[in-house]
Amino acid sequence: MLNIAVFRESLSNYKKFYKGEKMDDLNRSAFYAGVLVIMAVALALNTAFRRTETKNAFGVDDDILLKRSRAFGNLVEHAPLMIILLILMEYGGSEFLVHIFGIGFILSRIAHAYGLISEEGLGPDNIPRMFGALGSWSIMILASLVCIF
Repeated sequence: MLNIAVFRESLSNYKKFYKGEKMDDLNRSAFYAGVLVIMAVALALNTAFRRTETKNAFGVDDDILLKRSRAFGNLVEHAPLMIILLILMEYGGSEFLVHIFGIGFILSRIAHAYGLISEEGLGPDNIPRMFGALGSWSIMILASLVCIF
C-alpha cells in the first residue's frame, strides 16, 4: 500500500530541489564536474580538428588522431565515476576532501592528457602520462574508500 506521508515528503523534497533550495549542498562537486566537462569538450575539439585535417570521419588512421581520440576517451571513461564519488563525499559532509580529491583528479587528468598527446612511450619513459594515470587511480581508490567507510 502506498504510504501517503512518504509520498508527500518525497514531493516536497523534489520541489525544494527543483527550486534550487538544495543545490547549495553540492556546489563544490558541481564545480569540479563543470571543469571536467570543459576539459572533455576541449579534448573532443582537439580530436575533431585532427579529423578535419586528415579528412578522416571514422576510425583512426594516424597516430596523432589515435592519441587525441584516446586522451578524450580516457577522460570520459574516468571522469563520470569520479564525479559520482565527489557528489557522494560532499553529500556525506566531506567538503574539504571534495576539494583535495577534485583538484588532484583534475591535475592528474591534465598530466595524463598532456603525456598521451605530446609524449612518447609508457611508464618511466612518459612521466606525465604515468603520474596522470597513477594519480587518477590513487585518487579514485581513496575517494572510494572515503565513501565506503
